[in-house]
Amino acid sequence: LENLQPEIKELAQRLRYEVSVRGKQLGWSEKAARSHFARNMRRIVTELYIRDNCHPFKATLLLWVQVPMWVCVSLALRNCSVGALGSA
Repeated sequence: LENLQPEIKELAQRLRYEVSVRGKQLGWSEKAARSHFARNMRRIVTELYIRDNCHPFKATLLLWVQVPMWVCVSLALRNCSVGALGSA
């Protein structure tokens, strides 16, 4: 994701210019131009994520798997140690 940031910034500047030019040609309001920019920017960023196969959710997937696993293992080890102390 970090490697895509310069490319996204460059594409955002170019898209901002294109939307402003097109908005002046067609007489769009500021709200309409902002809406077109946001929609097109979202599409461009999604295409970049697909191209480079680096969706932001993939970065958090490891966290979503490791934290519950760590909690379960730590509870299991705690229960094992409590059982060992009680039987002695």
